[in-house]
Amino acid sequence: MTTSNPNSIINITDSSESTIKVGIAVTPEEKREIYHFRYQTYIEEMSKQLDNVDHTNRLLYDDLDEWAFLLYARINSDIIATMRVNIGVLADFPPHLVKFLSLDTFLNNNTQNYNRQFTYAAKLMVSPSHRSSPALYLLIAKCYEFSCSNGVEFGFSACNLHLLRLYEQIGWHRYSKNFLDPGYGLLVPIVMIGGDIEHFRRIRSPLFRIARKRKEVTTPTVEWFHEKFTKHSSIVNSQIITKDELWSIVCNFLHQPPTEAISILHELSEAEAKEFLHSCGSLVQCDTGDVITNQGDISYSYNILLSGKLRSLTFHHPIKEYTVSGQHFGANGLTEHNKHTEDIVAVNSVEIFVLSGMAFPRFFHSHPDIAHKIVRTLSNLR
Repeated sequence: MTTSNPNSIINITDSSESTIKVGIAVTPEEKREIYHFRYQTYIEEMSKQLDNVDHTNRLLYDDLDEWAFLLYARINSDIIATMRVNIGVLADFPPHLVKFLSLDTFLNNNTQNYNRQFTYAAKLMVSPSHRSSPALYLLIAKCYEFSCSNGVEFGFSACNLHLLRLYEQIGWHRYSKNFLDPGYGLLVPIVMIGGDIEHFRRIRSPLFRIARKRKEVTTPTVEWFHEKFTKHSSIVNSQIITKDELWSIVCNFLHQPPTEAISILHELSEAEAKEFLHSCGSLVQCDTGDVITNQGDISYSYNILLSGKLRSLTFHHPIKEYTVSGQHFGANGLTEHNKHTEDIVAVNSVEIFVLSGMAFPRFFHSHPDIAHKIVRTLSNLR
């Protein structure tokens, strides 16, 4: 690993509100504080069932922390958000991560590229009371600046389905198959191309104002990525597709208007339903064997089957399957955060529509009349 001194790249920074300070944990005490913050978020708040957790001291850490830059955001003396950033060459990352993220593909079959550095960002979390604050953006922006300063072209991460819209809004792309990370659930590999200024501009990414100041942009790398991954891909980026295009795709899956096939939309006009789906939803492809919901996990989305077949691994007598296009499955995580009551797996290749509970509060604020209808419909569907 060859990286610049982080303290020369990421200084303590005040946000526009002059209350949030961003920095890097250096001392053992600072790192322990971050490990405890993770424990509070993942174990105590989200009820995740993870291995290798220090329950005695209420700490959550792993081997990647040993060589990571641990970013934090503070208000006064309290940590309100954190993010882990690892920058290294292919050989630095554990084999399972190389496989899940398909890192070797990004060497582009060039042996000289084995010295290419990658960024892997993970363990990004914000305290519940500050999830509408700039903290998340400030951490991602510092990660981006640090990566660019170290000449990193590709920045990787992975996220749950309900967070896809958020990461695509920042500038990440989906590019490969989902994978299951025990305790964390079904994850989607995502990658950000640091020099793709046009993509940041097109989606109005908050990183655009930083990215456009870059003096060196590796255009061939950007072109290679889009030629290999996006040009012929069936993946639908939530930030690029229009309302009408998304509506047309969903109609084609359902073979009828979504307002008729999807129960949550029954009280909405076509225009209202288009607005809602485009503002809160993501089209997601899942492969055979993908476990989409896990019993006991808190739901943060409202999931709708568009095509294919799903089966419950929890209820066997009789066998419980989901086969109807437009059918809802899993717990309601849109207007409430209920726990899933069953493990649900893809029997074959399926297409689902994920309505994010993370996006719904903003939609509620901007479209209260539509949102109230949705809340009322969900109450009646109980």
